[in-house]
Amino acid sequence: MKNILIVGTGTIGEPLIGLLAQHKKELGIDNVSFFKRTPLSDEKGKVEALIRKGAKLVATSEAKNDFVSMGFSVEQLEKSYEENQVIIDCTPSGNKNWDEIYSNLDKDKRYLAQGSEHGFGPFFAWGINNDSLNQEQNKYLIASCNTHNIASIVKTFSLDKERNLSEGRFVCLRRANDVSQNDSFSPSPTITKHDNQEFGTHHARDVFELFQQEGKDLNLFSSAIKLPTQYMHTLWFNLSFEENIDLENISDDLKNSEFLMSTEKLSSNKVFSFGRDHGYHGRLLSHGIIAKESLHVKNNNLTGYCFTPQDGNALLSSVAASVNYFYKDSWIDKMSVFDKYIFKNI
Repeated sequence: MKNILIVGTGTIGEPLIGLLAQHKKELGIDNVSFFKRTPLSDEKGKVEALIRKGAKLVATSEAKNDFVSMGFSVEQLEKSYEENQVIIDCTPSGNKNWDEIYSNLDKDKRYLAQGSEHGFGPFFAWGINNDSLNQEQNKYLIASCNTHNIASIVKTFSLDKERNLSEGRFVCLRRANDVSQNDSFSPSPTITKHDNQEFGTHHARDVFELFQQEGKDLNLFSSAIKLPTQYMHTLWFNLSFEENIDLENISDDLKNSEFLMSTEKLSSNKVFSFGRDHGYHGRLLSHGIIAKESLHVKNNNLTGYCFTPQDGNALLSSVAASVNYFYKDSWIDKMSVFDKYIFKNI
């Protein structure tokens, strides 16, 4: 049996559960289960929706009776740990859960955590470093949304074209929180500290480490600021090359990119609205959406803005790392089922 357990039903876990459950036949997956820790009456509808999509609810023995009283059929967590070969942790406690739980389970399973859990394992981003997946490595860190975006920009405009990147600078203009969340909203722009002497913020550090896994050392620096919006992150980028570049070639690179979208829209609410109407679970699954009118080339510098589909672009990376575990020879072909969710133009 080929079984997957998703731990957590938040802004990443919820759409990931649905994505895997609704496509398990095409992906060759037998069962998709999800662990929800707390039985909340106001989230009963969410649990019902995920079960309708074909997922199975998992709970602890302490919470099982409460879920049953709400009308749900529940599987035991300890049994689920044994029966699922891939465990995807979508909580902010991936490293803690590894130390306390996963490290005591079968080492032949594959464990995935999300980008905030730095140090969990090697970085993986679908379409960026596919070759990094191997059966000997049993845990991976799925890159964060901004890591996907920055890495894809660097790959598309530099590495894929063998342009020599002198320096890459990025400013992450981050949304305050998700539209599904009440907490952590920022009423005013709030600056993120430059707490890394070499890279500024963790965004550049994470991209550096991702490419360093492939033997590439890049000169990257990032800053971040949180803005009072719930729509999308926006990324400002400046790539400085050793050779001169021209806008026509850059535009062709964007047009031919498999993982970067483009848009003539200049506001995040317009892009967010497109994702709400046409994306999976309202999410856009590509790495980033570049505002074409923002692209500017001067001599050897490329500057522009790119919207980050947070909680969206990392979803396919979790799916890809899971399918790769079961089908090491055909996993890329199976991922083509998601092509229908990839839009070149927004």
